Amino acid sequence: MTDFSKLHTSILSFIQQQDLYNQSYGLFDDSFIRAYSEPIQLEIDDRIPLSPELHYLYSHFEMVDEKAAGSIKSAAVLIGNGILLNFAAPEYLYRQQLGYRWIGASDSPEESTNWPSHHVVIANYNDDPLIVDTSRADSPVYAAFEGNDPELVASSLANFFAALVIMIEAAAVLQGEITDEETDEIKTEYTEMIEPQLLELLGEQQMNDLFVYLGLNW
Repeated sequence: MTDFSKLHTSILSFIQQQDLYNQSYGLFDDSFIRAYSEPIQLEIDDRIPLSPELHYLYSHFEMVDEKAAGSIKSAAVLIGNGILLNFAAPEYLYRQQLGYRWIGASDSPEESTNWPSHHVVIANYNDDPLIVDTSRADSPVYAAFEGNDPELVASSLANFFAALVIMIEAAAVLQGEITDEETDEIKTEYTEMIEPQLLELLGEQQMNDLFVYLGLNW
């Protein structure tokens, strides 16, 4: 039986930091992630494979998007004034895969021969996908930048949420101002704050690939 304690703790820590940050610096008071009072029964397209960790995420935590209308319902995760991730609600996961696993005309898409069926896009940043490998233990997280091959950015879904906690906490210290107003680049001060903790959590290669995906410079 899968132990979800680490994942649960990481997501709860993330929600705590998300809520604290949004209260002071957030821009999206109607789009966020929150815990259900009780686990729900999921209704997800049968074509979308769920790992145990993804199933736990979606059955215990809600992707809130109160203004979604006719588009993909997604929770906005804001990190400072430079990073915005959008996490698709589970009922929209099939639509989230269009352009990746399914390609071609929107009314009759075909399954791509180049996209592994066990790779599920759960979020995006600047239209670049954040991917969970549902075939592997702990649900490792990958990111693809500007059409390149996906790179591993966290060895588990739990570690990915833990990384978000580190980045949001540091952004709060800087009062949300993580980009330089003149250059529009991420402040060196910010990356110097998060690098030691992310290095310990993710290791050098995963941290570097996460930095590339999010456009962080150091």
